[in-house]
Amino acid sequence: MNLKAKDIAQMLGVSTATISLVLNNKPGVGEQKRQEIIEKIRELGCDHLLKDVPVINGNIGFVVYKTVGRIIDESPFFTYILEGLNNSLSGYGYNLSFVYMNKDTDVEIQKTQLRTSDCKGFIIFGVEMKRDDLQVFVDSGLPFVVLDNSFQDSDVDSVAINNSQGISKVMQYCYEMGHRRIGYIRCRDRITSFEERYRAYKRWLGYLGLPFDESLVCDVDYSEQMVRRGIKEYLENINTPPTVFVAENDFLACSALQGIQDFGYRVPEDISVIGFDDRPICQMMVPAVTTVNVPKDAFGASAVEMLMAKMKTARSYSLKTEIGTRLIERESVRKIK
Repeated sequence: MNLKAKDIAQMLGVSTATISLVLNNKPGVGEQKRQEIIEKIRELGCDHLLKDVPVINGNIGFVVYKTVGRIIDESPFFTYILEGLNNSLSGYGYNLSFVYMNKDTDVEIQKTQLRTSDCKGFIIFGVEMKRDDLQVFVDSGLPFVVLDNSFQDSDVDSVAINNSQGISKVMQYCYEMGHRRIGYIRCRDRITSFEERYRAYKRWLGYLGLPFDESLVCDVDYSEQMVRRGIKEYLENINTPPTVFVAENDFLACSALQGIQDFGYRVPEDISVIGFDDRPICQMMVPAVTTVNVPKDAFGASAVEMLMAKMKTARSYSLKTEIGTRLIERESVRKIK
């Protein structure tokens, strides 16, 4: 059928200008309407009229899985990697579709949610997940990759931060800057990343010839006000505070920095602070916070590459990728002569 833009416009009940914008992949038409028109054009066998229109292979679900809730809600790290992840998926012709799930939801409801999501695979933001939370995804039979949780003892694909490497850089930097009383800000809500960072902190104390001292560990709840209150109470009850605090992430580091200043100490003159993740807030603090950078574009893109390969060729083994880090030196750590 040798149809022209005018013919298609009449058949679909839209203007010729609208059809022209869609055929030439130009802006000016809402995305939902654009996809409806493209679908109709293809049904009419007029694919050859579409110019540079990307082929849409379907949806990939980005699952935000909550167990603790506070860590995702207070400072959602995944928002910083979405652009790179979405761009990578678009290159393969897939749309990104959000799926929000909660551990407290009945398992059968979770299974129905996955089954009816119209997704061909999933990238799961699993920072709060535990091992038994994986089963509902395994049972779905759909391919998936877990992001920000390695699950080293589970046969699932994952892309995670190399937390041990990040903390090793922090600890060596603290030592080189002359610090020997290296404190640690530990969150009471325990997730895999925090556990890996805490173990690396204790391990590196030994490597550096420093004793582990439980009194140098400050436990806090995961909210800005509770961190500020927790660090102030800690400082009230210790005679000789650490010269530097290593925090489990930037949210804790920045909140603790404010609490230290509230107490009357100066940062970094009296106490230094280091974070982890390199979130934008670090550069907004006074002083700007030294932290560990995670390459966010590579983080999401690696998960997409792994999932696409898995969807193309089935395999009998799992893959696990660790993303390396680098230390970003700013003004929140002083050198002790």
